[in-house]
Amino acid sequence: MSSDHNDPTTTDEQASTDPESPPSVDGDTGKSRFLSGDIERTLRYAVVAGLALLALIATLRFYFAAGATIDTWVAREYRSLFQALFNLTILLVSGAGILWQVQKLR
Repeated sequence: MSSDHNDPTTTDEQASTDPESPPSVDGDTGKSRFLSGDIERTLRYAVVAGLALLALIATLRFYFAAGATIDTWVAREYRSLFQALFNLTILLVSGAGILWQVQKLR
């Protein structure tokens, strides 16, 4: 820092031009930031998309396995009733999740 009062640079500019200044530190967490905010956000979206795809595959496999279980363990005359109840349950849970997410987006 300069003791000259006529120096037009601010203390922030002086700190950024100082060769011995430390890397930028996030004020909220105190951690060094090596990635820019845009890249980090994009990577987080990519991770969420990958996990959502994994969850979709697991949900479909569960759905078809539950259908096969109903076909195996439920008498033929009650299978359509159990399938309808199972599908209605999936529909209601999915609808509740969608409504919850829409409310969070507002």
